[in-house]
Amino acid sequence: MKQLLNIFILFLFIASCDPCDDCDTVSFEPTISLIFINQDSVNSLDDSLMVFAFNDSALAVHVNALDTLRSRLVEVQNGLDTGNTSLQAEKDEILSLIPERQNDSTLYATLNQDSDSLTAVFNQTKSTINSGMLQVDQIEILGTQNILTYEDIDSATSWSIPLAYDGEFTQYEVTIAGIARTIEFSYDNIQEVDEERNVLIRAENIQVVSSTFDSFDNCEENCVDGEASFTFYF
Repeated sequence: MKQLLNIFILFLFIASCDPCDDCDTVSFEPTISLIFINQDSVNSLDDSLMVFAFNDSALAVHVNALDTLRSRLVEVQNGLDTGNTSLQAEKDEILSLIPERQNDSTLYATLNQDSDSLTAVFNQTKSTINSGMLQVDQIEILGTQNILTYEDIDSATSWSIPLAYDGEFTQYEVTIAGIARTIEFSYDNIQEVDEERNVLIRAENIQVVSSTFDSFDNCEENCVDGEASFTFYF
């Protein structure tokens, strides 16, 4: 009888140690972060910056050439003044080249006007765009009545969205500047128990299945909710 009592007490002890015997399921949905980059604007800024850089380089080349011609003209004139008449042909050539270099320098100086300030502005704008800072009109979770609107947010660098905890696929329609694009994610749902013994519904192996954005960076590591971040380019 004593042995049976001991077995019964051991059974109760084991049952009381069940980690999820009194766990409460937390049903809020896992989330991921989206970043949107206006690549067309970045490309346009890069084109302008390349033009500024070319004009600046061309201006430097023509100014240096003009300085070289003027320095050589002084040397040639000194030679002529000492009786070296053979330098006259070179002097005539230099005198014909100087106006050309002056015109070229003036042209590129005009084209390069305000380029330093514009370059600074364009680089700052490019940096802001590449950070993902922009305004999203709304994100609709397709197949549901759930539409995330951002009227109170001027702009942000990333946008947190939920994944359905009761499915393996979630589709979205993202509207930016009035243009709608779609994204579909796949993932695996898992359960975890937190320190308060709540069962958390989480997602892992999160990947982009399809997208109507121009391109995107898919997740390569830390592809779990709360850590996964995806960048989309348009």
